[in-house]
Amino acid sequence: MGIEVNVGGVWKTVSGIEVNIAGVWKTVSNIETNIAGVWKSVSSALSALFNTNGDDNVRTGATCYVGLQINSSGTEYEYTSTGGTTSIGTWLNSGTTSEVWVEMVLVSGTWNSINAGTGRLATTTTRSWRASRTSLGIKTVRANFKFWDAASGGSLLDETGTITFRAEYG
Repeated sequence: MGIEVNVGGVWKTVSGIEVNIAGVWKTVSNIETNIAGVWKSVSSALSALFNTNGDDNVRTGATCYVGLQINSSGTEYEYTSTGGTTSIGTWLNSGTTSEVWVEMVLVSGTWNSINAGTGRLATTTTRSWRASRTSLGIKTVRANFKFWDAASGGSLLDETGTITFRAEYG
């Protein structure tokens, strides 16, 4: 979430917020508001965004793989049809992995090759979800991935919505 200010009728994004403490300017990393006795983050220096929008892999004559990996280094990978990974970008834009949890909400199908699990998982460990098709046909998994700033409660940083992963053995 960005903070904007209206300058002469034009909305501009604020690039940084500072406060003067005893004559020294310090960068503000988080702004909170109290809602019904609970402090909620309004703005944070933490930023985590998904790059994936699902994937379709096809492989002839051998097991076909598809899936997603959230690496503890801050890089996001998709699984290739051969089971390897390819980088699709950086998911951690600012902050540290110790401040982010990833959650996979399964909509349909199963991660039958690698399944990091459900619930909020710390991103200080690499998390992988991978499906495979070992005979003629298509393996489909639909899921929603979310980044959170806390193991429970907290603020939602980003989510994919329901996306589809397909592995086709041809």
